Amino acid sequence: MKNLLFISLFIALASCLFGQGVKEGEKISTTYDRSSLTVLFVDNQTSNHWNEVRAKISKIVFSDKYNNNNLETLYISPNTARGVAQNEIANNLNNFRVAKKVVAKWYNRQPDGTMDMTMVHERGRFSATDADFLLAQTSKRGNAALEEFGNRLINLSYILVLDLKDIKTMAEAGVVKTKGWQASVTGYLFKVNFNDEVKYAFYDTWIYDDDTEEVKDQKRKAFDALDIPIEPVLQKSVSVASSQPESDTGLGLLFKPKSTEQLLEELLQKAYDETVYRIEMDIEEFKVKTALYETRPLRAKIGLKEGLQTDIRFFVYEYVYNEKTNEAEPKRRGVIRAASKSTITDNRKVAEGDMGTSQFYQVHGRKLDQGFILQQQNDLGIEVSLGAELGEIGGGYGRVDLRLGRFIGIKSLFVYLEAGFDAGDYPSASSYLPVSDESFMFLRFGGGIAKGMQLTRNLELRPYFGAGAEVASNDEISDEDAPSAIYIKPGVNLALNLKHNFQLIGGVGVYAFISNAASDNNDDIGPWDSVFLDRTGPSAFIGIKFGF
Repeated sequence: MKNLLFISLFIALASCLFGQGVKEGEKISTTYDRSSLTVLFVDNQTSNHWNEVRAKISKIVFSDKYNNNNLETLYISPNTARGVAQNEIANNLNNFRVAKKVVAKWYNRQPDGTMDMTMVHERGRFSATDADFLLAQTSKRGNAALEEFGNRLINLSYILVLDLKDIKTMAEAGVVKTKGWQASVTGYLFKVNFNDEVKYAFYDTWIYDDDTEEVKDQKRKAFDALDIPIEPVLQKSVSVASSQPESDTGLGLLFKPKSTEQLLEELLQKAYDETVYRIEMDIEEFKVKTALYETRPLRAKIGLKEGLQTDIRFFVYEYVYNEKTNEAEPKRRGVIRAASKSTITDNRKVAEGDMGTSQFYQVHGRKLDQGFILQQQNDLGIEVSLGAELGEIGGGYGRVDLRLGRFIGIKSLFVYLEAGFDAGDYPSASSYLPVSDESFMFLRFGGGIAKGMQLTRNLELRPYFGAGAEVASNDEISDEDAPSAIYIKPGVNLALNLKHNFQLIGGVGVYAFISNAASDNNDDIGPWDSVFLDRTGPSAFIGIKFGF
């Protein structure tokens, strides 16, 4: 048993130290330009529940982080060969000239072939920061410079195709006493290749007021023949679910009842949100970059316009001169997260030099200075703790914490699942159970809620409260006769950073059993701490924790 624990700890340590590093010395972009997304859905008309799903897709709220380049339709024909789905989808996008429609939308192309710069200029001004605005005011061109800024945003036009599959109700998935939905979604991301050659060919189709009708007709034909290519970027697959316990269950009383239609709408929103969130992990152009504006408290001039949500993670870099390379190189100085929802500014407006700031809190690193560069680095929000508990209830212990911030707007709030195992000799059990063997194996599992509090930049206190069950097994007892009991467990853990995603952790929790020992046959055996004498009370914990 001890060997198993040590092997687990070693694997966890190796995963932390070698699996999630950021290469120092790599160039970190100090600029961030707003990308555009055209979102389409594969029209899987033969899929289960597709008619119900299709009726709800229009309810999806698309992220404010991206210029919305959605077209008149949200659907493309389904791919014909699942084995080469991305190629099939790319062919469909090319057949429907989606890339050309995206660029035409940028230039507000009308049925008669005329175009204008209205949207390009509007998006240029909207995407500009306070720094861009103030700089523009010092030039003779003023706001015109900001408007032309939109021209370079066209090169950041992306197409995201979402393919929803395996749509099931919870009943169809075999989940009892739960209503709701589950599905898998694959997102296919493509980039519009508006290179110089394509750009000049497109501009040659521009119709001017003084063009003759013959020239206008030639330009319309040239536009019809124009091909704007797309480039496949990546694909991401995620599983999503939206459910709640039925109202006739005990847990169901804790939730505001939702209809199956509301839960379906939530499922589709999650499918979009989670796919985009995962894509942002890999696409540099989707990662927000900005300067640290204030340090007490930590603040930066980004907010809802950049899709900022509670607990979104940012790495903080300082550029340091390297005498060997004769260049300034980025050094990571810390890790911060966006604070609670109420501290995130609504900056969805045109910059005029007075844009608000959002607040952050530091979870790793050294003291940060104004002007350091923030770079968005999405994580899964999952933390895994492995170690041992020491006490009357002890042995190997593992716990998984899930960060809730971006879902509910409260910073450092977690739900967790835990499991533990140990063994011991309990002569007292023979007075309650038909056994002569005093040796028992114990397995416990539970869950709860926890709230992190940063004591310092590298030290976090995390109180928690949970509940669970412990089961005792013995070679002389059948599974049906094995005793179990319910416990509640308040406690607190203290974590010390060794790396931003790797901590030493210690703490104490108190096991308090609130039910008697009972078997699956509903036999009431007796108080848990009497059957297994003194098996209750505080247990210390020591171990390691790593994050993803």
